[in-house]
Amino acid sequence: MPNASERSLTPRCKSGDWPVGSLQPAWELKKERIQRILVWSVLSLVALTLAFLADGSVARILTLQSSTFWRDLAVYSSKAGEGWVVATVGGIGSIVLFLCGRVHVSKILFLTAGTGLLTGAAATIIRSLIGRTRPDAQELQGFYGIWHDSHWIIGQYQFGAFPSGHAATVIGLAAATWLLDRRFGILAALYALLVSWSRIALNCHHFSDAIAAGILGVFGAQLVLTYIAPVVMSLLQHLHNAWLARTVRGTGPPRHPVPAHIDSKVNLEPQSAANRLAGSGLGTLVSNPGQSNQSQ
Repeated sequence: MPNASERSLTPRCKSGDWPVGSLQPAWELKKERIQRILVWSVLSLVALTLAFLADGSVARILTLQSSTFWRDLAVYSSKAGEGWVVATVGGIGSIVLFLCGRVHVSKILFLTAGTGLLTGAAATIIRSLIGRTRPDAQELQGFYGIWHDSHWIIGQYQFGAFPSGHAATVIGLAAATWLLDRRFGILAALYALLVSWSRIALNCHHFSDAIAAGILGVFGAQLVLTYIAPVVMSLLQHLHNAWLARTVRGTGPPRHPVPAHIDSKVNLEPQSAANRLAGSGLGTLVSNPGQSNQSQ
């Protein structure tokens, strides 16, 4: 039976019913994809339910009270997970790497940072609508929505706990990095774990807030890399080609013909991010229409 990446690249008949060389009809592939989505959804709900039950116990273990080395570490780790830090490091780092000729790494950094910012923004919108109190809030713990005590509470700090914006940002970044490059993905996962721990240790979020952010970050990274990454990579490739053409014109005619793909290591085609997803465990959760078009 072909794996996910092979199925995504398999040419299809004109009728669209049977992929050529596949033992499964198209409707069975669709059924399998739906089953995977349901399984992951159920597992996510179970994990979130258990996290709600464990909020109190985890808080007693992880929350830091006195000013110690661990609290200082939590403070700096929390600051490292803020959106402006991710945007600044991702933007400046991508430009520097691009100018240094590390175009492939530059693209990965730009895309992963952008993914983290998108998942973080989604968490901010959701938590503004849910209105869950933070652990250190003066109000009675609960979910208040957007209206409480005859006032709008959208955007108020004490009602912005669920899910954690910091955790959603760094976990989305880590998930995207893992799907694109496992070597950097391990470091990104450690960074995400440290930031998520800091938000609980500083009593800014419940344990379930971090778990919800993790679910959002993973699924959000899947969606971004499947539907948005091909467009972004195509744009970056055009900018890279324009930069190379300008550089060649500025230094005179080359001694040897310039190949169509100047450097295979830095040439990341629009669909390669989605194809990498297709080969991963999560890649079959969401179909990529662009892959079908590419295979035809």
